[in-house]
Amino acid sequence: MLRRDEMTISKESRGRGLDAEQVPERPALAPDVELIGPMPETGFTDQQWLVRQGNRFLQVTGLLYDLLQEIDGERTLDEIAVNLTGKTEWTVGPEHVSRMLRTKLLPLGLLASAPVSVTSGSDRQGRSPLQLSLRRNLAGPRVLEPVTSLLHILYAPPLMVPLLLLSTVAYGWFYLVHGITESVRAALYTPGGLLLTLAMTVLAAIFHELGHAAALRHGGGRVRGIGVGLYLVYPTFYTDVTDAYRLGRWARLRTDLGGAYFHLIFGLLVIALYFLSGREVLLPVVLVITADVVYQFVPFVRADGYWALADLTGIPDLFSHVAPFLRSLVPAARRPPGPVSRLRPWVKVIFAVYVALTIPVLAVFGLLIFRGVPRFFTTTLDSLLYQERVFATALSSGDIVMMAAIGSQAVLLALSMLATVYVMYTLSRPPLRALWNWSRPTPMRTMAGALTVAGAVGLIILMWAPDLPFGKPGLPEVKAFKVAERLHVDSPVAYEQIPPVGGPHAPLWQNCGFYDTPIASENAVHSLEHGAVWITYQPGLEHAQIARLRELARSQPYILVSPFGGLPSPLVASAWGHQMYLDSASDPRLLEFVRAFRLGPQAPERGGPCHRGVGRPLRP
Repeated sequence: MLRRDEMTISKESRGRGLDAEQVPERPALAPDVELIGPMPETGFTDQQWLVRQGNRFLQVTGLLYDLLQEIDGERTLDEIAVNLTGKTEWTVGPEHVSRMLRTKLLPLGLLASAPVSVTSGSDRQGRSPLQLSLRRNLAGPRVLEPVTSLLHILYAPPLMVPLLLLSTVAYGWFYLVHGITESVRAALYTPGGLLLTLAMTVLAAIFHELGHAAALRHGGGRVRGIGVGLYLVYPTFYTDVTDAYRLGRWARLRTDLGGAYFHLIFGLLVIALYFLSGREVLLPVVLVITADVVYQFVPFVRADGYWALADLTGIPDLFSHVAPFLRSLVPAARRPPGPVSRLRPWVKVIFAVYVALTIPVLAVFGLLIFRGVPRFFTTTLDSLLYQERVFATALSSGDIVMMAAIGSQAVLLALSMLATVYVMYTLSRPPLRALWNWSRPTPMRTMAGALTVAGAVGLIILMWAPDLPFGKPGLPEVKAFKVAERLHVDSPVAYEQIPPVGGPHAPLWQNCGFYDTPIASENAVHSLEHGAVWITYQPGLEHAQIARLRELARSQPYILVSPFGGLPSPLVASAWGHQMYLDSASDPRLLEFVRAFRLGPQAPERGGPCHRGVGRPLRP
């Protein structure tokens, strides 16, 4: 789903200045270099030209393209200089040709004599950690050509328009008429439902990639392959559609949006299959498809929406032009060294708005991710603990399908934690390295760098402390009780506390959620043993406060809310061995209690199930 990251812009590739003797007197092009021609419909004021080298395209200026045309392995540097002077507006000498060869073409590996150490310009520039890695091709042109020759007819207007209309009706029925609740429930409670959803999601992703390939075929291009790689630590599919750079703007745009179009078609087929079979478990994949289509259209990451905006404006890679664009806004006398982007006026306006939105959006997004790391880790660990207990239950009953589903979910949770650590490492490494290099020359800089690091660490502690186990706020009003027994009993229990905070309890737990009628204390205590927080309220409590409690029960698992007669205060929050009296549902201490004790270490069987027990909580 991430594509075209093999585009290289030569004016941003600056070598180290190789020695002159490394430039041959009669230079020749590398055997895998092909001169494509002018790049159609770009957003630049100057015409850009395309060169293909192996599996990548390079965008070069007119002068470099003219130079490449003169290189044939027979002409000398003097002859090339004379020809360039005659065919361009520049006065070019052999020393100029030598400099362009050394600083531009050799680092990009376009010359046959390029040393191995400089044959890959993209490698020399460093690879972004957010690009695909460990790529493996799954299907090449020989396999894809027959498939795309059939599928590309789906882009013919007589077929595409009805399919889009049918997809709109089908998705509207799913979300507005049928609803998503039963589909989610089917995925969670049908044996093997999650595995089926995962398998169909993989098939939908492959069909998505075929959409890009077929769109390229329809526009006259040739797909190079469909493969799989790692994005961070997650496996993902990709389509090599770099040949789209030869096409016009609208053909490139169709290629960008082809994946979303095929995704919608896949969802339409799933809904049709549901009508034929009546199997609710088929529909959850429609939710996944919708989420992926929405994600693909976010233009702030290198997904389909990013490339669509790039092709619409005619800027091959938006991120790579941010720095040159910002330099172009600085007056020439004060401009820092480096290339600048010379864009058409209307493109410059669009790109300025994009940059103005992208920088703060990514900054806020990164801050929110960084801020939520502790809560994410604690929640994920709690979920893994719960999966462990459910796995033990499935193992004792010999439920192989359930064990496989739980195992796959545990792997996904572990991958999420690993990806979070990796993202934090990749985001923090560049600024730390830059700070280290800046602070080394003088003692004053070293001190300033140390203070900067200390301030950043202090800010992190300030952000993370409330969500860390040792940073939970103190609640002096919480009463602690020693619970001596936790046996399973079938008879009513006379508890010492009102409501109870532990002790003997029923064999079945109470399903967590919101109830508007009283529930059995023996079942609720069993839920406390699994890590639930039980919030009880006096009958007759104000409707606004009850609505707030209902929303709290809806927003988080392992929260049980029910009325309870004879309470000593309007509200009582209870966990295993702990209790606090409250006067209002808006009291901030209620959320602090939930954060401190929900799935907390006080629960003897933390992470045990809080569903498939007894009771039917009210739906939102």
